[in-house]
Amino acid sequence: MVPKRDERDERDEILERTAPGTPLREAIDRIVELGKGGLLVVANRETIAPLVAAGFSLDAPFTPEAVSELAKMDRAVIVDEGLRTILYANAHLVPDPTLPSEETGTRHRVAEQAARQVNRPVIAVSEERRKVSLYLGDWEHEIRDPLTLLPQSSQALLILDRHRSELRDLLGELAPLEFERRVLPYHVAAVIQKMIQMLELEEELNRLFVELGTFRELPERQLRGLVHGVRQELELVIMDFQKGRRRPVPEILEEITSLSREERLSSEAILRPLGFRDEEDLERPVPSRGFRLLSKVPRLPMSVIERLVEELGTLDQIERTNHRQLQKIKGIAEVRARAIKSGLQRFRSGYATSLEGL
Repeated sequence: MVPKRDERDERDEILERTAPGTPLREAIDRIVELGKGGLLVVANRETIAPLVAAGFSLDAPFTPEAVSELAKMDRAVIVDEGLRTILYANAHLVPDPTLPSEETGTRHRVAEQAARQVNRPVIAVSEERRKVSLYLGDWEHEIRDPLTLLPQSSQALLILDRHRSELRDLLGELAPLEFERRVLPYHVAAVIQKMIQMLELEEELNRLFVELGTFRELPERQLRGLVHGVRQELELVIMDFQKGRRRPVPEILEEITSLSREERLSSEAILRPLGFRDEEDLERPVPSRGFRLLSKVPRLPMSVIERLVEELGTLDQIERTNHRQLQKIKGIAEVRARAIKSGLQRFRSGYATSLEGL
């Protein structure tokens, strides 16, 4: 089940706070290095106090060194949510025993039940395996060493690079068909599916980068290069090929991204939000309005492209229109008309019609 937006934000926030290079992560790493295990709660006093049966109330300044030293006392160390104060040390937590837990070890079971009860982050470090488990509400996550995450991100970036290459080929094949009115719905679906795959992978990588902390710089730079222009290109493809009355692009994108992974593999399901609902629609060529290719003409603003499409309707009609007729459209003078005509001639030949043309 996909978490709700506020739940995901809360999870991302605690992952950022436990990422390498942060004070909280330094405290966790110190506890792991000591090899004695530990229990760490991030919650304000009024939230956690009902679960504290015994322990020392400290109100001491938060430092990673202090937290790791206090963790040697076996029971929980509790720090405030602002990570400014250590509230309790050696705190004996007694969560509601009726709350479900799949953990067998005492420390991890208490951590899971406490996190469920107060819905605040609880971190358990196992003594033997040195495994770090993060609990928040019903969510459990293993905090991993960045050296184990970097190969995972490298593999995902390689897959993304392959997707981009495939997308470049798909877009390069699409342009000549657009000029000849030979684009079939399955051509459009293949392009959209590939772009959605890339944006999905981008989202997964961004979540992974949260955990990488200070190790994220290089893979994050690679990711920016690989997804550059993809979202804009997707929006333009939707503007080009949606059927019938034009709907807002964000509304269509929302429908597409809300499809399940299995549904996204279906051309029919991908095309439905664009207005392709009948079997006959899926078998007939669909004209391109030309937004995507016209956006690649240098110094041609979207407001002028909108007027071009409104006046002439489709890309092939725009291409057939001569310079003098183009100049009758507001915002198009002789120089711009020539740029449009020469640009479309190059695009028909397959020049700069893929992502490289952005």
